[in-house]
Amino acid sequence: MDHSGLVGVYLAAGKSSRMGRNKLNLPLGIHCLGSIALRAALESKLEITFAVTRKGDSLHWVAPFSQKRGLRIIECEEADSGQSESLKTGVKAAVELGAAGVVVLLADQPFVTTEVINKLIDLFQGSEEFIAYSNYDVLKPPVLLSKRLFPRIMDLSGDQGARRLLRNAAVGKQIKLDNDIYFFDVDTIEDYQFLLRNGPFLRDGEG
Repeated sequence: MDHSGLVGVYLAAGKSSRMGRNKLNLPLGIHCLGSIALRAALESKLEITFAVTRKGDSLHWVAPFSQKRGLRIIECEEADSGQSESLKTGVKAAVELGAAGVVVLLADQPFVTTEVINKLIDLFQGSEEFIAYSNYDVLKPPVLLSKRLFPRIMDLSGDQGARRLLRNAAVGKQIKLDNDIYFFDVDTIEDYQFLLRNGPFLRDGEG
């Protein structure tokens, strides 16, 4: 594990209900939607990243990174019960490693960069309950959650996510970043079309 004791939790077990098909396999040049932010995580200071997937889903988007040492794929058995179950699955894996915290990433946020992830890691001192980005005063992922929040994460249910925890956390840091593009997530065909025109997949190579 790296010097910070942090691991990544890459949430990739959603239903893609608004898209009507598995959006993580949508093509973006030589890449897939789900592989863009994953590459950013694997190139970051996170030594280990858990990709939390849905049982039975095609993982074509993972293929370019299947041999990466830092990637571990785990299935969320209760994915249909909401995003909280995916988060809890990742946190359980982090607890087994003795992690000091997790950096939670969403697989449908392709504009998240390695630099954005590393900034969270670099600011972590161990005493904070969280470090999050603030976009026009709204906290948004990616977010770092320390092990002090793990018991409360395990009490979440349904589609409750980390934001609810952050509102009640006592000690945390916020990084102001008012460029909306970093927090753009792909839920609809219109979002995908925007991504085709503006996406970071224009970078060469497959990671």
